[in-house]
Formats: sequence, C-alpha cells, structure tokens
Amino acid sequence: MSNSYGFDFLRSEHNLPSSDDADTLHPFASNVLNVKSSASSNVPRGVPDVSQKSDLEKQADVLVFLRNHRSAGFLPPAVIYKNLGIDLSDGGVDSAVVKMLECNPKVNVEEVPDPENPSLAMNTFSYRAKFSTVRDKPTLLAQINRMKNGVRWADLSDAYDGVEVDLQSLMTAGEVLAVGPEPKELVVFPRGESFLVELDGCVKLKEEVPPLPEEPTDKTDQQQMAVYKNRLAEYKNARKLQSCLIQTDIDPRLQIRRGEAIKIGGEWFRVSSAVRDDLPLDKQPPRAQAPPSVVSMKDLSKKNDADGYVRRFDAKTIPLDGPLEDDFGRANLDNAKAARARLHAIAGGGGGGTGARNLTGGASSTPLSSFASEKNAVTLAELFAQNVAASFGMGRMGGAPIRPGGRKRPTMMANRRGDGPGSKGKAVDPEEIKRAVDNAKEAASDPSLSYSRAVRHGCTKDVRDMYLETVSMIPTSDVELRQEDK
Repeated sequence: MSNSYGFDFLRSEHNLPSSDDADTLHPFASNVLNVKSSASSNVPRGVPDVSQKSDLEKQADVLVFLRNHRSAGFLPPAVIYKNLGIDLSDGGVDSAVVKMLECNPKVNVEEVPDPENPSLAMNTFSYRAKFSTVRDKPTLLAQINRMKNGVRWADLSDAYDGVEVDLQSLMTAGEVLAVGPEPKELVVFPRGESFLVELDGCVKLKEEVPPLPEEPTDKTDQQQMAVYKNRLAEYKNARKLQSCLIQTDIDPRLQIRRGEAIKIGGEWFRVSSAVRDDLPLDKQPPRAQAPPSVVSMKDLSKKNDADGYVRRFDAKTIPLDGPLEDDFGRANLDNAKAARARLHAIAGGGGGGTGARNLTGGASSTPLSSFASEKNAVTLAELFAQNVAASFGMGRMGGAPIRPGGRKRPTMMANRRGDGPGSKGKAVDPEEIKRAVDNAKEAASDPSLSYSRAVRHGCTKDVRDMYLETVSMIPTSDVELRQEDK
C-alpha cells in the first residue's frame, strides 16, 4: 500500500532492514552499516568491542581497570587494549583518550622505551592514589597518625589492594578512631596512646574438635570420597566454631559488653553481636553491628536479645566475631596453657624434682590466680621466685632468711636436718635450690603467660559502672569538700 503523504523513504532510511529487502536498502544506510561492520570486524578475537562507547566512557573504563590493578604498577598500552579494547598506543585510535588520561589527577603517565623498538618511547599508565606513600598496613597507620584533624575513609580506600580490610582491622583493634554515620562516610582519627587492661579469668579454647578424618586410600571410590568430604567439612566447621568460642573461668559479662573490642591470643576481635548466621558482619542489621568505637557506654538493642544472638555469651564463654588464626592466636593460647601448667607443677611441689614444698600466700598465688593483677610480669616473676626460695628456707637467696625486724636467722633452714623440704635428716644442696629458684623464675617469666588473659580498651564495665554511680558524690568545690569534712 502506497504512502499517501509521500513518506515512502522512511521505510528504507529509518526502519531496520530485513533480509528480504536488502537489495532495496537506501545507499546511504548501507554505507553506514558497512562502515560499522568493518570497524567491528577489525577487532581481534577476544578483545572487547568498544566502538560504540564515547571517549568519556573509555576513560572511565581505563580508570577502573588501573585502580583494580594498581598493585601491578605501570601498565603498557598492549595490556590495556587486550583487556578493554581501548588503543592507547602512540598514534592509536583512542589518542583523544590518552590526552584525557594525561590531564586526569588519578592517573600517572610515564614514557618508557618500547621493548620491541628501544629507540622509540611509549606511554605507560598507572593509578595514582591520593596518598601514594600508603602501601601496606604499617604505612596506612603512620599516615593516619600524621593526620591530626582526621582523614576521610574514601580518601584512603584506593591506596592499595586490601586497604579496606586493613582499615577495618585497625578500627576493630582500636588503633584508630572512626566517626561517622556510615562506613563509607567515616572520618578516621589517630587514637594516641592506648589504655589497656586485662580481664579476670584465664582463657583457653572452648572444647576439643573431632579428629581430622583420614583420606581414603582408594580415591576412585565415589562413596568413600563423598563421606570423607562431608567429614572434612564438619571438621573445618567445628574447628572454626571452636576458635570463635573462648572459655574462661570468671564471668566476663561483668567486665565487657557485646560489640566491644577484645584481644585474645594476641589478636583483636569484637565480642560477637551477630544475630543472623547467614550474613557477614558488615551485612548484619544496624542494631546488631559493632560500633566503630572500641568501648560502649550501654548495651546493644534489646531486640537483639529477643531475636537471639548467633553465639552465646555466658559466664564461661566469650564469643568472638571471627576465628583465631591457627599459626598465631591458637598457637599463643596453646603455649599459654602449657606455661600455666608448668607454673602449677612448680607451685605444687613438682618443680624439677627439687622437692619444693607447696607454695601458699599472695606472692605465689598471684601468677597462678585467675584474677588480673596491676603488677607487671617482671615483678610477678620475682615474687614467685622469692616464694620458691622461701619454701626452701632461703629467703631472697642472699644468705639466711631475713625476719620482719631485719635480723637474720641463726641457722639456715636448708642446713638444719629434718627441717628442709627434702628427705628427713638430709640437707638440701644449695646448688639444687638455686636451680629450682632459677627454674621457677624462668617459668614465671615465660612470655606466653601474657596470653592467659583477655585484654580490652579502657576500664572494665564494672569499674565504669561503679564510677558513674558514685561520680555525683564526689565534691567539685572547696565548699562541698568542707561540708563533707563536717
């Protein structure tokens, strides 16, 4: 049917042609299609076709590619062309994109000799982060510590591969302060000197995991291999769960809350606040996410208790938001357990076969106690060694024991038959006593003992609550102070 308005040319120029009317196609349209088809046919196989993209889109693609491969350094045009189909070579099709990249503050352009023809130079491209000196976790922390007025999370997020994981790790450990409503809008500040305290209770892994299943000898047996894979998966899950549930012998709920930072085995975590096991930590509901700060002034939402937490937090269990590393956190807890066992053996009279008496009293019980002490490790080791010496009647090992009045005993207990810790009627060899005391001091100075207790930032929850309850009773002026005296 003929078009009565004389617009028959629309059929050929503005409608897509079919295979039937290819011979009646308008000459201009056919030329355009031929140019496009020839342009796309020149693209090698496996190289993306970007003939339909604008120069701005190509620049954005190159920028994203350079950022994702920033650890590779400067990339030649051949690598970019192979992955993106954008020709950035000298005199290439996308020379306009090259000029745009040279003016882009996020891109470094460097001329180097062409490997195929060293007499010629070619451009190489790399991503330029805002903080180019930040390349790993130590330099990241150093950069934040230099920014006294804070630095935006977004300005650090493109420094290197894995920088966001390191930023989150620094926040979890409390090495930096973060302020902001959302993770991407956070401003990170240096913390300064940390105030760390030990929690009461000796920590260890919650329970033993099932033994590692043995791999079948006949790997062609599909049934045996399926059973083996299921048992291996159960073993890995049980081991991961064990690393997330830490056992303690003193109720931790009096000293720390869910979501607060806690150090176990030398690794920093948050006390688990997850309410959904099928979601990662950053996808948990906002009410169940740990706060950016390492301490909290109040408990998390009561609705979390109604929904139920994934991991229990009770008088004997500290739940962590991640598993301990096998070669670090778990190893430190195992070493601490062995060090405590050695101390108990010495205190119980089995210290190297010296026949030492059972140790009693505050000086000896402090290193063995589950309660944290304000004394440092060197002082505790010295007290423990002195008590071992006292059990032999050697006092401070500088001669005869000293009485409270400052006078020496007339005769050393170790030299009096029948009074020493050895067999009745037999004096203890002073060299043997010295070895026992040195052994006790060495055992009490074991660095692994520092992993026996959990560590947190700031004062414990019970101390903070006690302060807040009594702060109103503290005089704030001389007048109030005089009234208190009356």
